[in-house]
Amino acid sequence: MKRLGFTLIELLLALSLLSILMVALVNLIDTSLNIWSRTESERDLVEVGSAVLDLVGRDLAAVESGPRGDLLSEWWTYDVDGDATPGAVMARFRMVKRASKAELHRMGSAGDDNDLVQVVWALLPNPEGKPGESRSLGLLFRGERVVGDPDSLSFFDKGFFNAAGKAPAGSMNLVTGGVLWFDVAFATQTSIVHDGWSFNGQPQDCARSWDAWNKGRPDLDRSPWNEPGAGMPTTDEHPLLPRRVRIELEIERYDELRRRTRVRAPVETEAVLVQVDDPERLPEPGTMILIDEEWMELLSVSGDKANVRRGARGTTKRQHDAGALIHHGWSISREIAVPLHRDDWNL
Repeated sequence: MKRLGFTLIELLLALSLLSILMVALVNLIDTSLNIWSRTESERDLVEVGSAVLDLVGRDLAAVESGPRGDLLSEWWTYDVDGDATPGAVMARFRMVKRASKAELHRMGSAGDDNDLVQVVWALLPNPEGKPGESRSLGLLFRGERVVGDPDSLSFFDKGFFNAAGKAPAGSMNLVTGGVLWFDVAFATQTSIVHDGWSFNGQPQDCARSWDAWNKGRPDLDRSPWNEPGAGMPTTDEHPLLPRRVRIELEIERYDELRRRTRVRAPVETEAVLVQVDDPERLPEPGTMILIDEEWMELLSVSGDKANVRRGARGTTKRQHDAGALIHHGWSISREIAVPLHRDDWNL
């Protein structure tokens, strides 16, 4: 009698082959979705970063060089990880620029006898974030006001930023969140930048801060980066303006935090090896990483250990607990030539 159907062994083999095919298909779909997600994420970051730098560039292109002009840039430290010790270094800068009639109209000013506007940019901690994790993703703000407006405080007033580094409520608007790093650097009259920007305190180097009237306004007690540039000339009746400004922006999306690896074992203050949970989730060597409030340069990766240069980007070495998140983002930079309307540099 002829037997119909499959034997048990044949059924098990068929199910095994089907399982293998399903696993391969799921892995292919998962890989494709991850690639698509990373591509979309990078595209979004490019759009956001370019838009921010375009706005900063437009502000600097209209900076005022006359007697009523000003440009002040400095670094401030904040307590981001909640250990009661400020250590996160963040930039903020202020300027006076000439505004178009459309800008003045938007700000509610006729602009008949005054077309000067103050602009402030500041990177601030995210008060709603979790210390050491989403709070490390700063918020980038921008504010503007017509010079002489009696209803608002001047951005250059000593009390505009209080002792905690906060500005008056409503004086600035959020530009973007998820900012790991916002860097502003300046080329003085003697800076040499064609071989790259260097910061070693020599006349050929660039400056991390700027004080257009040489009044000593950047606070050296807050950061050594507030030291004035070595090539700064003396002032007269006009403010000193930099030749070029370099803006660097580094962004990390909030949804990328779940893809970041963590510190596996405590990191001592002088250690140069950091043990991590998943080394595959570390960026390429040469990338800057952020743990709590300390920036480090990733030099190499061997097994589950990362070799790092400690205390980068103006931060100090400190101990880190196991489980600390390792941040890194996508970076974009731009150099902006400042249009000088007179021979400020006597060259």
